[in-house]
Amino acid sequence: MFRLPHIDLKRRAPAAGLIVLYTYLAFHAFSGSQGVLSWMSYADDAEVLQVKLETHISHRETLEAQVDALSNESLDLDALEIEVRKNLFVSDVNEVTIWLDP
Repeated sequence: MFRLPHIDLKRRAPAAGLIVLYTYLAFHAFSGSQGVLSWMSYADDAEVLQVKLETHISHRETLEAQVDALSNESLDLDALEIEVRKNLFVSDVNEVTIWLDP
């Protein structure tokens, strides 16, 4: 049987296996689904979602202010009249409503 002089596979196989294992783990630590590169993209997505959240919160606060203006406890007659004219197109008999763009 032919044998190479300085290669003993039984002795070097565990070290080669560990090198392959560590290489595999290092690769997935950087580029896997929970790796460093994925976490960086998650941080970018979080910033975009934070901006969207702030926009939705401000829109909700605007809507809540409109609802509060039309509530029974503090009824604002001017706000009620504006909403009626916008949504129901109701005005007096001899009145013409002209809406201007703000």
